[in-house]
Amino acid sequence: MGHTTPFVSVIVPVLNGERTIRDCLVSLLRIDYPPELREILVVDMGSTDGTAEIVKSFPVRYLQEERRGASYARNRGIEESKGEILAFTDADCIATTGWVRELVQGFKDDGIGGVDGETLAYLPATPAEQYMARWSCFNYQVRLASPFFPYAITANVAFRREVFHQIGFFDSRFPAAGGEDIDFSWRFSQETNLKLQHNPKAVVFHRHRSTTRSYFSQHMRNGRALVILQSKYPARLPWGWRKEFWAWCDLALNAWISARAAIRYWLGSGKKMDVYDPYFTFLRKLALRVGFIRETLARRP
Repeated sequence: MGHTTPFVSVIVPVLNGERTIRDCLVSLLRIDYPPELREILVVDMGSTDGTAEIVKSFPVRYLQEERRGASYARNRGIEESKGEILAFTDADCIATTGWVRELVQGFKDDGIGGVDGETLAYLPATPAEQYMARWSCFNYQVRLASPFFPYAITANVAFRREVFHQIGFFDSRFPAAGGEDIDFSWRFSQETNLKLQHNPKAVVFHRHRSTTRSYFSQHMRNGRALVILQSKYPARLPWGWRKEFWAWCDLALNAWISARAAIRYWLGSGKKMDVYDPYFTFLRKLALRVGFIRETLARRP
């Protein structure tokens, strides 16, 4: 890679992130990696709150991307960066001190093209955050059991620059914060001879969606992303009316489970936690179906 310690570019997309971006940048500036061998690029997708003023108060590169979408922002950051290693995280994440150092460790092996870390929930407070923390969807062990595996999440991953020269950038057809990381990971595994390595010591803390509304919107985007993934990988993700039928049956079953838990709680024989888990599971599956149908209908001529 040219020298023992590679130059690293950390790319952070942001949109109206005044609530979280300050903590994110403070954590990135505290990483124990030589300052002369790293840069931090924050790509703003048109924030209308105080995000720009906050970012400009830090010694980082502030970039503006007119097009909405995390893929556009990450791609702009890739174009503007100069690192041999490109690391990605999100504006609602907090990096641990050794995050970059641990990611870089994996690139000592020339056969490694990407390294992802462990993403943990940051101090969940609201019911939505607590549910996501219990579900641990970003956890590596949970991802191992996913039908989409292998894939890395863009909240905590790094790639060699050459990977982007070889397979291209993130696909901007995906909705904001949904699916582009899975697509990129699959292209990485199909179109290169390099490997994706996991390092559990490369830790970032992620703030999950705090409200029910934002939680539902997030999973609607995931439903839309699923349609795009299926159109790009029909052999890998086959779909038909039977699978759609059983998906709705599963949703109806979860609606009944959620309603039954709520009734038990109202009758005084249950706890709030017994209601939250089935309720948010139902909302997640409902949002996926709604997003899936909307994207499917939008694609029809």
